[in-house]
Amino acid sequence: MEIMLRHKKEMKTAAAEATAQIVTFQVGQEECGLDIGVITEALRPLKITPLPHMPRFIEGVINLRGAIIPVVDLRKRFGLTNIQYDPRKTRMIITRGAVHGGSGRAQDLLGLVVDSVREVLHIPAREIGPAPEAATSGQAGFIAGVAKVADRLVIILDIGRILSGEERTALAEAGDVHP
Repeated sequence: MEIMLRHKKEMKTAAAEATAQIVTFQVGQEECGLDIGVITEALRPLKITPLPHMPRFIEGVINLRGAIIPVVDLRKRFGLTNIQYDPRKTRMIITRGAVHGGSGRAQDLLGLVVDSVREVLHIPAREIGPAPEAATSGQAGFIAGVAKVADRLVIILDIGRILSGEERTALAEAGDVHP
């Protein structure tokens, strides 16, 4: 009887363990992920209208069902120099929380161009470690952590830090979103 009670307790503990649902995608050679809660949809890339005087990685804006949404190419944001486009695999992930605080309104949405969308993983919180100190300073402050999944590592991004305050202001001044 004691063994059965202990087994039930272990099962409840395992079930109660926090897990993160992470949507994974490929950016160059790296596998990255975002919490599923910040993603509104993944789709084939739409026509992007360039904006003048924007940082190199801000591709411009798209019109998604009447909403004007800025678009960031994560390959350029990561500083990858050898970018190859495969139109059969390239996807655009529409996220909320990057621009104006998670309201889900059009001015809060951001499109991310990625090489491909992979899968949704349920990762135990204990398998997600902090980002290495070198990866959280300067231009890479958007890395929230690193998850160990089987024999691979997934870079977990913080959507709220993809754009700096200056970049949000530049988008607002371009007339597309509000800081």
